Amino acid sequence: MIVITHLKWVFPYIGWYAETAYCHTPFGYPGIMVLWYSLFIGMPLLCGALFAISSVPIGIRSLRDKQFPPKGFKVYKPTKIVTGWRAKVKSLGYTFGGLLFVVIAIWGYFQVDSMPNEPEAFDYSICESALLGHPLFESF
Repeated sequence: MIVITHLKWVFPYIGWYAETAYCHTPFGYPGIMVLWYSLFIGMPLLCGALFAISSVPIGIRSLRDKQFPPKGFKVYKPTKIVTGWRAKVKSLGYTFGGLLFVVIAIWGYFQVDSMPNEPEAFDYSICESALLGHPLFESF
């Protein structure tokens, strides 16, 4: 279901917005800047949040139990329980792995300024019919 909705609505909308980003001003900001900030900062932070939601509780429980996987954790196949420094390294990886995405977002923040803000040869007549060519409106 998710694949169908993304193929039918999400990806066409993203493509349409990317083509006509210069025509939009969401929340009073230039559309192209919203596109760059969401790509270089928003996406890594979203991925980091999703990663952290699923892995941080496991890492904290493993640190508390001093073993990996933590006590009571369900596994799909017989798994050797790791203890000692190896368990601590794995647990810290699960706990702080989301910070990698934060580092990528910080790097992206400094890259946004080097992205093009104004098109060199952009036909602004596209902006007049931008709403009419919206893929969500064409599918109904």
